[in-house]
Amino acid sequence: MIKRTLATTFFYLASLSILFAQNKPKYIFYMIGDGMGLNQVNSTEVYLADLENRIGLKPLVFSLFPVATFASTYSLSNGITDSAAGGTALAVGSKTKNGVIGMDSTQTKPLKSIAYAAKEKGLKVGITTSVSIDHATPASFYAHQTSRNKYYEIATDIPKSNFDFLEDLAF
Repeated sequence: MIKRTLATTFFYLASLSILFAQNKPKYIFYMIGDGMGLNQVNSTEVYLADLENRIGLKPLVFSLFPVATFASTYSLSNGITDSAAGGTALAVGSKTKNGVIGMDSTQTKPLKSIAYAAKEKGLKVGITTSVSIDHATPASFYAHQTSRNKYYEIATDIPKSNFDFLEDLAF
């Protein structure tokens, strides 16, 4: 009985050590506050502090995350980006022109998003959004279209993605 318990314990410990030795996360969440910048975050934190009659900030939960970064937000065609170019930059790591989804600025070459890269590595991929799934920001992760206004064509890219879960929470 003791040998069996030790063997079972060893098996579980060995399994856990193998899992942790790979340093592979179980879940990765990529959250985008579309249209949200530092000014909106700061204003919200000041407002929340004011509700408690305090001067200063009441940090939002994500403001306390251990890692944060910044990105330039202009597109290749305008000093002010739109959701298509901004979403594409976030999804593929490359700037494009306003209105373009998941393609280079010449609108001839589809670009691979981080979601496709994760899928190729054998990970499950899901997209959940508070707007329609065919809107520019969520579409930037699965679609390749020359115009954000091609809603039908964007929707036809959904099954081509072979992603595991897509849901819009828009009502």
